[in-house]
Amino acid sequence: MKNKLFFILTLAFLILIVYCVYAYDLPKWFPFNEKNALRGWQEKIFKDRVLYVVETKYQDGYLRAQSDKACSGLLYKLNFSPLKHPMMSWQWKVTKFPDKSQSAASQSGWLEKDDYAARVYVIFPSWNIFHIKSLEYIWDESLPEETVISSPNTSNIKIIVAQSGKDKVNDWVFEERDILQDYKKAFGKTPTQKVGAIALMTDADNTLSTAEALYKEIKVGYSYE
Repeated sequence: MKNKLFFILTLAFLILIVYCVYAYDLPKWFPFNEKNALRGWQEKIFKDRVLYVVETKYQDGYLRAQSDKACSGLLYKLNFSPLKHPMMSWQWKVTKFPDKSQSAASQSGWLEKDDYAARVYVIFPSWNIFHIKSLEYIWDESLPEETVISSPNTSNIKIIVAQSGKDKVNDWVFEERDILQDYKKAFGKTPTQKVGAIALMTDADNTLSTAEALYKEIKVGYSYE
């Protein structure tokens, strides 16, 4: 199933509609501490709807994502150069991984197992569909941290394992990434496109299971301190 590939390609074209029009104050911060915190985020549904809910009953606030055999994501359009503003950070918590041991997944290949409790995308759009690039940071149960692999859908999407294992399940984990250096490591060259959007996804459609993760304090487009 190629839902994740369609997710990136479709969103990349949506980004380009406004890509040259809007400017954004950097850094951009997403605390998810108000009920309207998803204003400006766009939802794309591919196979049923993942439940994304802003929880503000606690002081910090966060975004809860619950997938029941579903695949949908949230996107926020941006426009900045990773050469000038290469840093991105966020906090995430996995409370349930998709079950990749189920027969529907275990008897199939990698594409069928391409579900993750937590994904954070950085998308580099282009008018040429073959030049669209994306970094996809994931929290996986078994792949070693800092593993870089191509998506089973396309080599233009590079999966980077930012967090691995179950030791920190139910704990908030802080991530800080250098988008520029990660791009160079993943694609072997300096990006020529600007960042056009970030996206979030929690999905469990291929494994026909359930997954849940929380996200908060996303900060994107800042420089080295």
